[in-house]
Amino acid sequence: MLQLTRTGLVLLGQLDVVRERFVTNHCVVLEKLLEPALLEEVQRRIEQAPWRSTTYDYVGTELTLDDPATIHILLFLLNRPEFLDAIRIVTGCAEINYFHGRVYRLAAGPQSQLSWHTDIDPEPQGEQRHVGLSINLSTDVFGGGTFELRDVLTRRPLAQINNTGFGDALLFRISNDLEHRVTEVVDKVAKIACAGWFRTTHAPLFTELIRAESQARSPYETEVPRINERAKL
Repeated sequence: MLQLTRTGLVLLGQLDVVRERFVTNHCVVLEKLLEPALLEEVQRRIEQAPWRSTTYDYVGTELTLDDPATIHILLFLLNRPEFLDAIRIVTGCAEINYFHGRVYRLAAGPQSQLSWHTDIDPEPQGEQRHVGLSINLSTDVFGGGTFELRDVLTRRPLAQINNTGFGDALLFRISNDLEHRVTEVVDKVAKIACAGWFRTTHAPLFTELIRAESQARSPYETEVPRINERAKL
């Protein structure tokens, strides 16, 4: 088991089984990736934060969390060097050096689903996406919102996963040969997730961006030390 905790990354057992599942299925669920106490802290912050509507061409529309401080906390966790090392081992993508993502919300209804797409960036600008990650941040079990993976050419289904475990993370391969979607959310509970990509980038890495933002006196400068003190991140 891989788990991001207040004090760092906890690894129980070997990564061989996780790596074999990823190689075979092109995806794997990392159960309880976020420590429960950390998950609760993030969920509390999300409940108080604003959202904005974001539309992606040919993919769909979602509500995106408009709270830079909470996003920075998640990026801080997911860019820990030891966690990036574990992801490299599991996926076999040695060139990964950075994670970037957002928090989104899908409410019930056909307008809140993400159609088939590959996640290949059409304008990488020196960056390349290798692996996708989606962490369940919902406070209740949602219906629908299923992750589906298929072969691009044959459209043969490869995986169908309901990632409803609290703090569980879905790790999946990004390739021109693979495409995925998130089905319509049903019932009253919305799906909330932190989703993004492990990349190769030649741009300034996350630690360098933090330093630059601190010098500019961004909201992160005041928020993260306070959270670090309380949560001992």
